[in-house]
Amino acid sequence: MNRLFSLLAKMLERYTFTQRLIIIIIFIGIISSIISLVIWAGRPEYQILFSNLPPANASQVVTELQSKKIPYKLENSGQTILVPANKVAELRLHFAELGYGAESVKGYEIIDDSKIGMTTFMQELNMKRALEGELMKTINQFSEIRNCRVHLVLPENRLFEQNQQGSASVVVYLEPGKTLSDRQVRGIASLVSNSIKGVKPENVVVVDSDGNLLSSNLQEEEALGSAGTQWDLKTREESRLQQKVRDIVENVVGPNNAVVKVALEMNFEQVERTTEIPVLDNVVVLSEEVHTEHSNDADSTTGARTNRKRENAITNYDVGHLREHYIGNTGTIKRLSVAVLVNGYYNSRKTPDGKEELQYQPRSNKELDQIASLVKSAVGFDEKRGDQVEVQNIQLSTSNYTSDRQYFEQAEKQQFWGDLINRGLIGLGLLAAFLILRSLYRSMGKVLPTAIPLPVKIAGTLESTTPAGELTYTGDSQAEIPEDMYMTKLSPEAKAKLKAKDRMTTEVMNYAKENPEDAAKLIRSWLTQPHITR
Repeated sequence: MNRLFSLLAKMLERYTFTQRLIIIIIFIGIISSIISLVIWAGRPEYQILFSNLPPANASQVVTELQSKKIPYKLENSGQTILVPANKVAELRLHFAELGYGAESVKGYEIIDDSKIGMTTFMQELNMKRALEGELMKTINQFSEIRNCRVHLVLPENRLFEQNQQGSASVVVYLEPGKTLSDRQVRGIASLVSNSIKGVKPENVVVVDSDGNLLSSNLQEEEALGSAGTQWDLKTREESRLQQKVRDIVENVVGPNNAVVKVALEMNFEQVERTTEIPVLDNVVVLSEEVHTEHSNDADSTTGARTNRKRENAITNYDVGHLREHYIGNTGTIKRLSVAVLVNGYYNSRKTPDGKEELQYQPRSNKELDQIASLVKSAVGFDEKRGDQVEVQNIQLSTSNYTSDRQYFEQAEKQQFWGDLINRGLIGLGLLAAFLILRSLYRSMGKVLPTAIPLPVKIAGTLESTTPAGELTYTGDSQAEIPEDMYMTKLSPEAKAKLKAKDRMTTEVMNYAKENPEDAAKLIRSWLTQPHITR
């Protein structure tokens, strides 16, 4: 370990203070990132165990988790409990068995816990609680409703009392951002009234958690139901025709360049008529009555006898009738009026200053007539009915549209450049880290110990020294130089250096003998460094 620190110290000595600081910061950042990654990978993943729990149930669940020493988290003001993901299924089964996390609302389960010897009052009270709990379970299934409370007033069975009626109240706690439509409120009222005997829909009140009345009086609805239905039908039909005309016109003049309004006069009269028309060609006999009389007369003078016969027929005839029963349609269009405003063109031109501006140009009458023809065909124009279609060309204000478009264009540009700058900074950071690490990798070989020159036997003779104090050699290359002659020619400094090298060589050889493996590793490292001169 000491050798490692000494090696790092020698490596850092080759750099300036700023370079050392940068290297240390990068090293600390890499180590911190590795530690953070290991901690994050080893951190347990939390999932929801229970949500929207009442405070009483939540406290019981937390106490049980603490007794079992299971880590947990609380969110949503303590109503949501999170536990490690690998224990969610096990804990849900455990708490379901204990009854802590189960449905807090009890329905007919109350009757299962009934005891022998209960009074009639207690039995009726439990039945009422069971009905309230079952209704609460059913209403809680609505996606818009988070929770609810139901209160019932059941009619009492009294002798000789007729028209016994009860009532009910429903308080709903809605999910954030959710609302109930009128149809859903009527559905809740009908659900409660049809589940309880003696409770009518008009006796069911539905309110929200803020105390706002959601259910209206059904009697008032019945009094105004006809007018309300007619108004809804008229508004719905006008919206349908407006959308149809707008789709056609905007495909011609462009989006946001047309304003369409439709006014309807509808016929809500109900006509029922029965007509009978006689058919003279079809005469039928209803009845026929024939009376026949026979008489015998005798003449006393002559003795002659006369027989007489008289018939009287009565026939009743009936003329055929064609009977027609007519029921007029209600909710038909009596009169139609359509108003269409279209924008003109905007041509780009250059001002004397060299700037571009948009110049407004109105549409021609031919184009307006063509648009009017399309509108008439779309709405089913009937001139006999008195319908009217007006198409006018008026310059529409586009200031809001232009400002909104400029705002979004500027926001898109800012987001684009922001993303580009962020990616560029990340790329530069990675490139700088790569260059620094590469330079560190290359410089590691330079701080390693260099090869120690070994003594070489040189054959020849030393003649003289150069002016610089160097020895010159002449003679046979195979002969050996006498050691004493070589030492006498050296200066004191050269002799000291030579002795130091001899000592270092001896130490290196001894180290290699004592630690052959480490010496082999050192030589192998020299061989793998291409930039070290061997």
